[in-house]
Amino acid sequence: MQTSQQAALRESVPVVSDELIAERAALAGLYRLVARCLEEEPDRELLRLLRGELREPLAAAGWPLSAEFLEDPEDVLLEALAVEYTGLFVAPGGVSPYASVFETGALFRAPCDRVMTAYREAGFDYQRRLSGEFPDHVGTMLGFLGHLSEAEARAWQADDTVAADQARQRHDRFLREQLGPWAPGWCQRAARAALQPFYRQVLQFTEQLLWQTLGEVTDRRGLKELMAQNQREPKKLDYNADFRKASGL
Repeated sequence: MQTSQQAALRESVPVVSDELIAERAALAGLYRLVARCLEEEPDRELLRLLRGELREPLAAAGWPLSAEFLEDPEDVLLEALAVEYTGLFVAPGGVSPYASVFETGALFRAPCDRVMTAYREAGFDYQRRLSGEFPDHVGTMLGFLGHLSEAEARAWQADDTVAADQARQRHDRFLREQLGPWAPGWCQRAARAALQPFYRQVLQFTEQLLWQTLGEVTDRRGLKELMAQNQREPKKLDYNADFRKASGL
């Protein structure tokens, strides 16, 4: 006969449905997809994946790909997207995808340090592939959320409640504190500057995804504060004109 204490312990274990596990795994996939689209221009493999097996799932999720994207010749489209990516996110005068630039007007500042701390606490180390890359790129940050969501799903599958809760808490905190105050508004500004339908759509979808997930982890007051923060314009440094003249900038 089971004791009352054993029964109580059994009742305290959360019941995790297959639906929840699938939901967190799907969220991880969405985070990683938008991260890939924002970290660098599409290659042929990604293009074929988007046009093929991901076409219908993305449409169902609220991201219907444009006829232009689906029908243009591969080489023509890849070249146009590469040019757009550079002009939008890389070249001077574009919409910088770094948290430090949005918050301070310069690269590799305090927001970058905060992001690195979060990565290390979760057991990750940032590895730069190309010169000029930094850990607080919006795509890298979204990819980190993908890792955390996947870690949560795997932990639930293994019945590891502690690891699942830890991954969810890290996800929610990083989303609220590191991306929530600026990334949705950044997506909106970048979408307005985009010329290619593909980038307008991926940015609009990313903004919607962020607001949806923020709404799930933030109370009404906190969400209102985040909305106000996202109305801010990116920080611009007030360089002294004489300094610019002397330095040749």
